[in-house]
Order: sequence, then C-alpha cells, then structure tokens
Amino acid sequence: MQELAPESLSDAGLGTLAAAVRRLLKQVVWARLAPHGLSPQQLWVMLVLLQKGPSSLHPLAQQVWMDDPTASRLVKSMVGRGWLTARPDPRHGRRILIDLSPAARPLAGELQDLAADIRESMVAGLSPQEQAAVRNGLRAMIGNLESMLAAVPAPGADEGEAVAS
Repeated sequence: MQELAPESLSDAGLGTLAAAVRRLLKQVVWARLAPHGLSPQQLWVMLVLLQKGPSSLHPLAQQVWMDDPTASRLVKSMVGRGWLTARPDPRHGRRILIDLSPAARPLAGELQDLAADIRESMVAGLSPQEQAAVRNGLRAMIGNLESMLAAVPAPGADEGEAVAS
C-alpha cells in the first residue's frame, strides 16, 4: 500500500520521508555533477576505485549497490570515455581488474571533494547524536525491509517457501 503524500513534512510517515530524502539527494547530486558530465553511479564507481584501488566487477558492483549487468555496462561506457581501465588480473586468469585511468585521477580527486561537501551539507545542523540516531534508525529500517523481502515467496514457488537472500 502506498503511503499518501502528506500536506506537510511534519505529517509525513517514515517511508515518505525516506523517499523524499532519496529523491532530493539524487537531484542535488545530479545538479552538482552536471558540469562534469557524470551520473551519480559513475561518481560512486570513481570514488570507490579512488579510495580502495583496483577491483574486479562483482566486488565493485556490491560496493556501489548495483547488480553485475548494470555495473558491467557502466564500466564499459566509462572505459570508452577514458575514465577507467580494464586489464587482466595477474592473480586470476579469467578476472578483469578495473581501475581509474591516470587521466581521470584529477577528476576523481575533485569528485571526492564534491562528495565530502554533499555529505557535510546534508547533515548540517544535526548533532553527532542526532546523526547516530538517524543512522541507527535507517539501518533498522533497511534490516526490516530486507526481512520482509526475504519472506515474500518467489514467483512460482510453493507456498511457505521464502526467497533466499
């Protein structure tokens, strides 16, 4: 059941507020990335690679909350634009290592500063205790939603058989 839109934020339920935060955060990120010609997903990929170093596709996809096929298409387009490199992993014959290209490193540094500014601005006015409370509440909500999802029967599954997580 969809939660009805409130007349004011003070009347909004937690689901509506979480959706509003997500929507507004995406709008802010898109607006701040427009001069760079990047999408939010491309931003997160570049930041993960800058902070953690080269990665194979699956771990990279997990770190940016993306499925493997989407991550593969995104990486392919970023390699095509010269932002990423993809080379065989010397430790694993069939794995590819994805990394920032040398030319993209200055841009990635700028993006790291941009992301830090967004994070700081987003929590401006919240005390450390308030930030911790929001963080803990959101983690609890994510856990609750994951449990709810795991309890939904898979399409075509026998009744009582839950979706494996």
